[in-house]
Amino acid sequence: MLTERLEVRLPDEGDRSRFVELFQYPAFMEFSAGVHDEASANARFDAMLQTAERVPFAKQPIIVRSSGEIVGYSGAAWFEFEGAMRLEFGYRLVPRARGHGYATEAGLAVLAVASESFRGELLAMIDPRNLPSQGVIGKLDFEFWKIADVDGYRVERYRRSFS
Repeated sequence: MLTERLEVRLPDEGDRSRFVELFQYPAFMEFSAGVHDEASANARFDAMLQTAERVPFAKQPIIVRSSGEIVGYSGAAWFEFEGAMRLEFGYRLVPRARGHGYATEAGLAVLAVASESFRGELLAMIDPRNLPSQGVIGKLDFEFWKIADVDGYRVERYRRSFS
């Protein structure tokens, strides 16, 4: 998918080195459970690829068209929540790409695919300290649901339904 400034597409093996690097970068992994080592970063990227095989709105690279640089991701991944497997929508950007509207622009593109191919509810998790992300999730038409603990990490839960 091409937006005005971005390319957003499903991940492929050629993206591995960039994402393994990003998953080990503390500033990229801010507002998460922490950075990965090389093995767990590769496993996380493997999960991205596996999800993308079945979910057309899975987590996908956000690429700035003018530079060709991958600056983050946007999309959904499977996770267990309250005893059931659910799809969680998320986005993450390198610090220098934040504040430019990229998360919203990419999120709208990915969610357009979801609206064409998915019926159900997407959840989102936002760290309560991450005020800019709370703004983004609102622009993506998610509604606040509740506060929850996920793996010992307190998050705000948002949800959006597709029918």
